[in-house]
Amino acid sequence: MTLPPAPDRGSIQTSAILLIVLGFLCGGWIPTIFGIIALVQMETDPRSARTMNKVGWIVFCVIVGLVILGILAYFVFGIAILGIFGIAASTG
Repeated sequence: MTLPPAPDRGSIQTSAILLIVLGFLCGGWIPTIFGIIALVQMETDPRSARTMNKVGWIVFCVIVGLVILGILAYFVFGIAILGIFGIAASTG
């Protein structure tokens, strides 16, 4: 059984740095930590660093999705509540 080739260190480094910056800017500390771990492990264990990058990006996407879902829910429920109270205020 042959092992797959070692991942490209340049792409690991670029992905980890982007993960750190975007994670920090978007308030996601967990993706930032995964990016830092990936940078630290890049020289000694590139496969593990690649895994940390993947997990970090998955966590980042989940956080962004939850934020978008929260914003949409805020507006939908806000409009619904204003509609309910607006109708109640106009009838009574």
